Amino acid sequence: MKTDRYFYSTVGAIFLVLMLIGFRHFLLAGKAMAGDDINPVMFRLDAVHGIAIMAWFVLFFAQALLISTRNRKLHMKLGWSVLAIGGTIAVTGSLVAIRSVQNTPAGFVFFGMEYPRFLLVMLTEIAMFTAFVAVGVVARKRPKIHRPMMLMAGMTLIAGALVRIPLFRMVFGVNSPVSFFAPVFLLGALLLLLRCFMNRSLDRWFAVGYASLVIAFVAAERLSHSNLWSDWVVSILKL
Repeated sequence: MKTDRYFYSTVGAIFLVLMLIGFRHFLLAGKAMAGDDINPVMFRLDAVHGIAIMAWFVLFFAQALLISTRNRKLHMKLGWSVLAIGGTIAVTGSLVAIRSVQNTPAGFVFFGMEYPRFLLVMLTEIAMFTAFVAVGVVARKRPKIHRPMMLMAGMTLIAGALVRIPLFRMVFGVNSPVSFFAPVFLLGALLLLLRCFMNRSLDRWFAVGYASLVIAFVAAERLSHSNLWSDWVVSILKL
């Protein structure tokens, strides 16, 4: 149990560092990836979404620390703030995804994906985040389920930070969907292996969460090539 507490607080610290590095341009100067200017039409929405994500990672780290110091009572009280923060991320994340595609010139390609196709990946990310949070809240009195689900919720969000870190862009490139998914898949796999080593057995709920994330992202990228998504995206972008 002691190593379990330290595991989640350490992961919380790692998430915070990765988030600060990945979104350094936004946090320091209000800029987009690589220091580019953010479309003025998008800035306020991006700012609210970014602040909510930052609050999420701060909350995750704080909650893990509270458990590691055995302050469960405050942990439970503070935990209800996840509904406000998580709800804000889900709503603004969906809007940011749709509005960013609407306000980006046709033909723009992101990690080898045409932006209307990448929209499905962004919406899947928000859907998975929401699902993990929902399971985590429902299972808040069952630590073996609650903790890995809240961690996996953070894992869905950290993907956006990882692809903005120069080291990962240098190692994995920027020209294919594999380049986008590889950093977060690798991080999740390493954490799962560490959990197995610590527990000397498979952490079933962590494994289920990680497998669900991988399957959902891969399925979204594949589905984005379909005629079905081509029809849907036209209707979505009219919103």
